[in-house]
Amino acid sequence: MRVARSVGVREVRVETDPDPRPGPGDVVCRVLACGVCGSDVADAWVAPKLPVVLGHELTAEVEAVGAEVAGLRAGDRVVVHHHAPCGACRRCRRGHETLCERFRETALDPGGFAERVRVPADLVGELLALDGLDAERGTFVEPLACVLRAFARCRLRAGDSLLVVGAGTSGLLAIAAAHARGVEAVWVREPRPERLERALGLQAERHGNELVDVVLCCRSAPAALADGFAAVAPGGVLCVYAPPAPGRDLALDGLSLYRREVDVVASYSAGPGDMRAAHALLASGAVDPAPWITHRLGLEETGRALELARSGEAVKALVVP
Repeated sequence: MRVARSVGVREVRVETDPDPRPGPGDVVCRVLACGVCGSDVADAWVAPKLPVVLGHELTAEVEAVGAEVAGLRAGDRVVVHHHAPCGACRRCRRGHETLCERFRETALDPGGFAERVRVPADLVGELLALDGLDAERGTFVEPLACVLRAFARCRLRAGDSLLVVGAGTSGLLAIAAAHARGVEAVWVREPRPERLERALGLQAERHGNELVDVVLCCRSAPAALADGFAAVAPGGVLCVYAPPAPGRDLALDGLSLYRREVDVVASYSAGPGDMRAAHALLASGAVDPAPWITHRLGLEETGRALELARSGEAVKALVVP
């Protein structure tokens, strides 16, 4: 089978690997579509993994199942999750499933920028039937799940006010999901005019100097984080959603944080419950990300798909093997 393997942080080669075969508890799937995530173009995130086949926002069709697999058969179309927690360790019990050691150890073989993937036994139970979602909308289940987990980390509730800093895919998903969940006021900050226009089209309001209950910072630039921190109302929450560059300090005024009792939280990835909630929200039609897909590219153009995401030219790029 063909795979698009990153051999450098900005170098991708289409190579031929052996077709995967399922073990007794495994499932082999043909990839239908895979979204490009911001982490796929974050040099510091990718470099330690090289060489690697990236891609974790995927939908697929089951081609073969292991002898011990029940409830799945060839032809089933599914959303594939890339990690699974143990559910029993201290971190899982405290709500930090994505920091579970088992979560970090489980993975697809290879990533989603390939013609096929082997879903190991530990992840088979996390497969979600598309159930009415098309293959392209299904690629948004994982990124929306990450947003919903961030909402939970921030304790965002109906009636709250939210500022989204950055209107890329994650920011747009956050705006749409916040409206779907009854958040009273949704504001946005975004320097790119075309992205701001998309956010305003989702009924977000352009942010001025209003104080808000929760700020979701989807940009890693220090100025964006500083602007977000300044907008948090007393007793509010700042969520560091986009990872800062390695070694970079968070330039937050400690006394202001103390006097305003601002909670600063981070949110990484998504757990099984977040995936199910995101699937339900997309299936309901309350969040429709299809208009944000600006580029669809074949597997041989994976390098270009990554570059389109890196430059910001793409709102959402999909690799369609």
